[in-house]
Amino acid sequence: MTTTAAPTALCGGAAVPRVVMLSLHTSPLVQAGQGDAGGLNVYVNALSRSLRAAGVGVDIVTTSIEEAGSAEQADVVTVLEDGRRVHTLAVPAHLLSGPDGRPEKNRLVEHVEELARRAEISLGRYGEPGEQIILHSHYWISGLAALHLADPQRPLIHTMHTIGRVKRERDPSSREDPRRDAAEAQISAQADLLTANTQHEADDLHRLFGVPRQRVGLVKPGVDLAVFHPPAGSGEEDPRAELEGRPLRLTFAGRLQPHKGPQVAIEALGVFRTMMPEVPLELTVAGQQSGSDALDVTALAAEAGVGDLVHAAPPMPHHDLAELFRSSDAVLVPSYSESFGLVALEAMACGTPVLAHDVGGLSELVRHKRTGRLIGSLDPQEWAGQMRWLVLHRRAWNRYSSTASATAQSYSWAATANAALALYRRLAPARVG
Repeated sequence: MTTTAAPTALCGGAAVPRVVMLSLHTSPLVQAGQGDAGGLNVYVNALSRSLRAAGVGVDIVTTSIEEAGSAEQADVVTVLEDGRRVHTLAVPAHLLSGPDGRPEKNRLVEHVEELARRAEISLGRYGEPGEQIILHSHYWISGLAALHLADPQRPLIHTMHTIGRVKRERDPSSREDPRRDAAEAQISAQADLLTANTQHEADDLHRLFGVPRQRVGLVKPGVDLAVFHPPAGSGEEDPRAELEGRPLRLTFAGRLQPHKGPQVAIEALGVFRTMMPEVPLELTVAGQQSGSDALDVTALAAEAGVGDLVHAAPPMPHHDLAELFRSSDAVLVPSYSESFGLVALEAMACGTPVLAHDVGGLSELVRHKRTGRLIGSLDPQEWAGQMRWLVLHRRAWNRYSSTASATAQSYSWAATANAALALYRRLAPARVG
């Protein structure tokens, strides 16, 4: 493909420099729910696409980790239809192999300096003399690489997406790379600015790393409202408001690992069955096993005595996922921690109430008794009780549905891009003022 110089975007009358996003441990173009792909992938892809639509030149630097082991050993630059350039740095499989022979994303840490050097070469092929660049790194591994690229002409903004210490606070069994805490502290100290998905996350950055509040900008994720929307003709007459003649339909969507809590949803299903054996129900679990602590959904369902009620589905493209949410009575988000909770927002946009763990970004996103129910623990008994509540209070469900879809209307990726642009302009006043 041919490339041309990116147009200069205007934001409040000031030019916006080229933005280079780093997402080394996973490509933002990979479908969420597959391997290590999740909300971060959706965020980087959607934000970069919205920035490009606003006229900003965007480069994305990632690696070939999803295809580790392939014959491709050369760095490749792909120009997407909207003009975004994706620089894929080749990583030979043997450099990332763990004890079981599968690639481990955290082993990228051992090569961040080399990856930064190669990113510099690849990006340089498309640069212009004296060009102002804003670096925007995502997740701690990319943040470490970005520190090698940053200089006065290339200020750095970093988005954690998750924080290792927060994950362990909520889930002591969570296994984190021993290098992560020090890396996140270093990035917090050296990045020019950090973003937070919610005020709760901004408070964590201040509490755990002492980041001054003026160095943290709120950049809330968005949702594609053209894809995630209520069923046609829904509202006061939403057909999901009645259970007559059909089962209660519940959904879990996400990576299949203990921290995301699919095991909580399955165990709660077993408890509910004993609570209300007369009520037919089904649970769809959409996702893929992820990481060394992956879960076998089929085996868990059999152990809980609900093997006949649980339907495993692969990760879904957004259009299919939206259809699943629209056909569901509730989406379950039993994560130990969430910096935001993108699945909850996507479900709400479909007019589907959410049952969510009352932690982190979920506590701010889900409005208790308005768009769903916040649950204070991960006790399957308590979750089953909330499922029972859904059955007994269908009129309230209908109100939740309407409020959920209305609340989601205030989130858009264009608004996310505008918030990011405001921070980018703060980082390059001499060039954009």
